[in-house]
Amino acid sequence: MSPLRGQSMQEPAPALLQRQNLAPLVLVNMGVGTHAVVWFMVVTAMPSVVEDLQAEPFLSWATSIYLVATIVGGAMMALLKGRLGGRRAMLASGIVVTAGGLLAAAAPGITLVLAGRVLQGLGEGVLVALSYALVRELFDIRIVPRVFGIQAVTWGFAIFLGPMAGGWLTEAWSWRGAFVGTAMLPLPLLVLAGWVLPDTQARRAGASTPVPGLRLLLLILGVMAIAVANRLPGVWPGFAAVALGFGLIAAMLRIDRHAERHMFPTVFPGLVHPVALGLWVLLLMPLAQMAIYVYTPYILQLHRGLSPTWAGYLGAVHAVAWSVAAVAVAPLSAAAQRRALQCGPLLLALGLAALAVTLPAQPLTWVVAAMLLIGTGFGTSYAFLNQRVMAAAQAGQEDATAGAAPTLGALGGAVGAALAGLAGNGLGLDQVLTATSVTQASRVLAGAGALLALVAALLVRRLLQRAG
Repeated sequence: MSPLRGQSMQEPAPALLQRQNLAPLVLVNMGVGTHAVVWFMVVTAMPSVVEDLQAEPFLSWATSIYLVATIVGGAMMALLKGRLGGRRAMLASGIVVTAGGLLAAAAPGITLVLAGRVLQGLGEGVLVALSYALVRELFDIRIVPRVFGIQAVTWGFAIFLGPMAGGWLTEAWSWRGAFVGTAMLPLPLLVLAGWVLPDTQARRAGASTPVPGLRLLLLILGVMAIAVANRLPGVWPGFAAVALGFGLIAAMLRIDRHAERHMFPTVFPGLVHPVALGLWVLLLMPLAQMAIYVYTPYILQLHRGLSPTWAGYLGAVHAVAWSVAAVAVAPLSAAAQRRALQCGPLLLALGLAALAVTLPAQPLTWVVAAMLLIGTGFGTSYAFLNQRVMAAAQAGQEDATAGAAPTLGALGGAVGAALAGLAGNGLGLDQVLTATSVTQASRVLAGAGALLALVAALLVRRLLQRAG
């Protein structure tokens, strides 16, 4: 019996840092950390890439196609794990990340750089989703929040390590050196995966299932439609693209529900089962705060006069708060975990509402306070959400459920970025910034995010009522 299902969450939790847990803990953190560091290394190097290759119009495409590939890779994880087993799936995905980095490093033009980013996105999507699935298999359910707390610290560390490593390699060598660095990152993970994970045989049902070509096509087209929405001329064509993307993804989910092997849990996107409710919250919370990633550093630089470095670090305050809060709440008792889970979306809503008021002109200390609330909202609830979603997974859909959590979170981020871009352009943020445009846009974007966070809070309440 899996340890996730073998113990009650009400029983006292064992220690995380036991000898038998150390190597698996490093492995699942390396899966998440590889993705995070590669992401920030490439973001730092890409301006030099497009300048060297005279491909400035493709700068945004490098991010868009990478995000699409990451979501598709995450959605494919359960099927790949069923076909190959966890060990071989992790080895294969790590090799794909390395191959993508080497392809981009050797690329004579932007086309192969983009192809390399697609490969890296696919591999990293599988790595992250597989790391979540392995948490379910490798650790007792009672220490899962602590595992996710350490993963939050890993992500926070990557925010500083990634830009530093990418910037140093780009300056000391070239942008090609940065991509070589991303290709080397998965190598320790491959060695550790070969040592820690058993070489299990793929399940017969998984090995005989055909590739879900139609479902993958609908997912790719749906996510791509959302990703390019804010690059279309005019606001309304952009919203139409988002609506089209939702329609294609809904069609994919409908087909997937009746398939032999599932990419997503069959209870999603309903609003009844605890798994579905938890996944909705995991989608809505990143969606609610995505405008922060899109516009906060931009407004702090061009409107508030901060340097790019200080604007970037101020924009990362919420990530640091997330990491600190996740570690702080991980040892809580079961009753306290419920309260922390309820507080998370409410703190997010409060922080976004505060940012709507403080970002345009209030003292920067107030902006920092709002960002701290936002990060704390995620940190106090994210691990417990994942724990409850995994524990409530239906029999036979454990891998699909575990992989859906990061995949839908990434989808929420993509939708949030597209909607924030469309709304921001419509509110004048694509023109010379004025006090009026910044004030209006901050209130609309952060205020709308606060409302979405309140919806997430209501869903958490419903989840706790149904899960008991």
